[in-house]
Amino acid sequence: MSPPPLLSDPARAWSPFEPGASDPWDLPRVAHLHRRAGFAAPWTTLERDLRDGPAASITRLLDGEAQTPDGKPAAAFEALLDDMGRQLAPAAVLPRLQGIWLYRMIFTAHPLRERMTLFWHNHFATSNAKVQNPALMQRQNDLFRTHALGDFEALVAAVGKDPAMLIWLDSTANRKARPNENYAREVMELFTLGRGRYSEQDIQEAARAFTGWFVVRDRFQEIVAQHDDGPKTILGRTGRFDGDDVPPLLLDQPACAEFLCGKLIRYFITEVDPVTPELIAPLARRFRESRYNVRSVVETILRSQLFHDPALRRRRVKCPVEHTIGTIRALEVFRPTVQADTLAEACGRMGQNLYAPPSVAGWEWGAAWANSTTMLARTNFVLSLLADKERASVPALKQGAKFLVDLLVQDGFDPRVRQRIEQASAKEMPALVLTSPEYQLA
Repeated sequence: MSPPPLLSDPARAWSPFEPGASDPWDLPRVAHLHRRAGFAAPWTTLERDLRDGPAASITRLLDGEAQTPDGKPAAAFEALLDDMGRQLAPAAVLPRLQGIWLYRMIFTAHPLRERMTLFWHNHFATSNAKVQNPALMQRQNDLFRTHALGDFEALVAAVGKDPAMLIWLDSTANRKARPNENYAREVMELFTLGRGRYSEQDIQEAARAFTGWFVVRDRFQEIVAQHDDGPKTILGRTGRFDGDDVPPLLLDQPACAEFLCGKLIRYFITEVDPVTPELIAPLARRFRESRYNVRSVVETILRSQLFHDPALRRRRVKCPVEHTIGTIRALEVFRPTVQADTLAEACGRMGQNLYAPPSVAGWEWGAAWANSTTMLARTNFVLSLLADKERASVPALKQGAKFLVDLLVQDGFDPRVRQRIEQASAKEMPALVLTSPEYQLA
């Protein structure tokens, strides 16, 4: 599989996509937008956005809709879920905590914001296996949602004081007499700069800057007596730095925007093709010029020729959350929907336990999602969905093969495969589509 030509032409790649006779705004493009920037979309949304064009469709994803998929006011739904998280999280077992978030993903009016919340959960990977405090994990999730499309510097600053992160990376042991380097190392290697773009001395000096930050009764607290207020040299700058001074120093490095933009390209565009420094550079420059406004760089990606290039469709394996939530939202399996705890357990069997990433580096994406065990779990999820008589009666599953293929796969099938599916029995056809290799790709 050779890389699409646009990947080696940055000027064209990041120029805005404009539909034309040879590049029409058609159903495959609309569905691709929702697969990548949301969690797939039902037929009425695809029809509306096909009619309204790319500019309006992308703006709606960036801003969020006025109503949830099942017709509730968006603001009321978000307030309800915020309140649910605050009330239920403190006593929640892991599947219940996961279920609260998955339920929000199913019914959210702002799927792009939830997609970015998931991105930050993986980027700032923190596990309740060590934190052992569901309330703190829920608060961290709320933090990611608040900053999902906002100011990256503000997000980094807030994460440095987040109690779940402080416990996860042993920052509560970061005292003046014995600085702990865990957070200082990961904030450079995994959160901002990338490996090899800092020195061991930079880590040691940053660790001194973070001394005195603790968690007391589940809240961040700065203990001045435990802070090293001496001069420090970090990334070539010298001063009496404390933890608040570190994020601006990190973001002042060109490597920071380059590192983040590389991850966002792999998240939204391709995880199988080489992402070159030349491709990243113009996007990183725009990110810096926006003063690290996340919405700005995501919008540039979603409106670009590169994003809408047909050659870059299905260059990502759907993660378990994308697969399950996208299936439910596209088919409009809302009443009754899949029980949230059950959905959480299904995602876990597919390899993605929310609030429990395997390491500080997060999940290994791409082909790692597709092995014999996880693919069997995906098949079992689909068969369970279709076996439930109430859920299997949703209108989308009763419209016939052509409708279901147009809704879920569009141009992804080889014509011969599509013909075989359209000739299958009404009972077999939905499972053939939902378990197909093509449907596993975004």
